[in-house]
Parts: sequence; C-alpha cells; structure tokens
Amino acid sequence: MHSKSSYYFHKTKNLNMKRILFYLSIILMTSSCVSMRLQDVSPKGKNSVILPTLKPHVDIKSFENTYYGLSPLLIESHPVYYGTDIWGVDVTETTVYNDADPRIQDAISIFIKDVKENITNPYGERQGDILCRITFGDVNSRGYEWFLLSIATLYIPNLLGMPLLSNRSTIELEVQIFDLNKNLIGRYTADCTNKKYVALYWGSAYPTAARRANAAAFMCAMYKIKKQIDLDAPKLIAKLKRAKKKQ
Repeated sequence: MHSKSSYYFHKTKNLNMKRILFYLSIILMTSSCVSMRLQDVSPKGKNSVILPTLKPHVDIKSFENTYYGLSPLLIESHPVYYGTDIWGVDVTETTVYNDADPRIQDAISIFIKDVKENITNPYGERQGDILCRITFGDVNSRGYEWFLLSIATLYIPNLLGMPLLSNRSTIELEVQIFDLNKNLIGRYTADCTNKKYVALYWGSAYPTAARRANAAAFMCAMYKIKKQIDLDAPKLIAKLKRAKKKQ
C-alpha cells in the first residue's frame, strides 16, 4: 500500500513539474524584449544615382510559395489578393486578407520603400517597371536545441542570457528592370541569411522572431541588389530614355 501511494505521489509530482516547466517556457518566450518595429521594415542606403520613375511589382506566387510552402499549382486558389496585372502583381493597390502571412506584407513593404525611396524618383513620369521575385527561401528554420537545453537545465542559464530559441531566414531575390516597351534591361540577384534569438533581456519576442529574421534577410538581399543597380545606373538610365523616345 505504501509502495502504491509513493508511486502515485512521484507520478503526480513529475506531472506537476512538467506543467510548471511548460508554463514557464511560455512565459519566458512571450516576455522577451524586442517585438516587431517600424525600423525592421524600413530599408536604408539610398543609391548615389537615382533611376527615373519605375512602377514596382512583385511575383506574388514566389512570395506565397516561400512563406506558405505551397505548390505553385495550389497558390491560385489561396484567398490572398494583391491586384494582378500582366506582370503578376500590381503592388500599388494592395488588399490582404486577415489570414495572410504577415511576412509577405513585410517583404512587399520593404521592396516598395526601397524602390521609391532609395532606387528611383517616385514623383516623375513612369519610364518603366521593376519586378521582384523570391527565387529561394528557407524561412522556417528554428533552433530547438536551445529549447531542449533550457528544459534540461531548468531554465537557469536563460536567466543569465542563454537563448530559448532561434529563428533563421535565408532569402534569395531576383529583381528585373523593364523599359516602357517591356524589354528586360537589367537583372540582378542576391541572397542573405539572418538569425534572431528568443531570449530574455536582449532577444526577440517569440511571436515576432521569425518575422524580424525574415525582414532583416530580405532587406540585406535588397541592399546588395541596390548596389548592383547603382553601378549600372548610367546604362539603365540611357536605355530607359531611349525607350521613352520611341513611345
């Protein structure tokens, strides 16, 4: 009888300990310091030579395939609408349903801001188009080894700054520039990886760590592409002007 009582006592004790650890992990992950901020989707670095006005577009299928992991054949039926045109998507008139992955809007916002604030003159007469697509994305990589280590050590190292989780995003972008006659006059690619940690005091909050890692990787890839465009700017401007004269 004593043996049975002891067994149930230890079983209940272990169960309660697991519950305590579970709730503690939730509290620690959601009480981390940094949430999503405006600066996370505000690209810096204006090109030294600004291009004439170009209309921004994105290949929405490549964005949805990256963030939803869907087959391109299934994306057509997904309830996210951005206003399609012959380039794929007209991002100047954007409507997003509530169930859309926020990382899609983050990436589109970064691209639009970069085009209008850092690459082109947003106020002149349109002289062409600029299209962005994601050619590779690994955006859901999480470092659960930190979480397992935290549980094994009863979260004591986390109080001293050890991460609870990590989120890593790798993005490869392709940006194409077209003149008014729809001729491709420039094509640029770049990739970047960023990792954000979920931790007390200095880390990201769990709900936004993946968003912040993705935004940082996307912004980094766009920065590399901006530098390539800057080097080609005189050639691109000349081609855009020639096409405009033929209109």
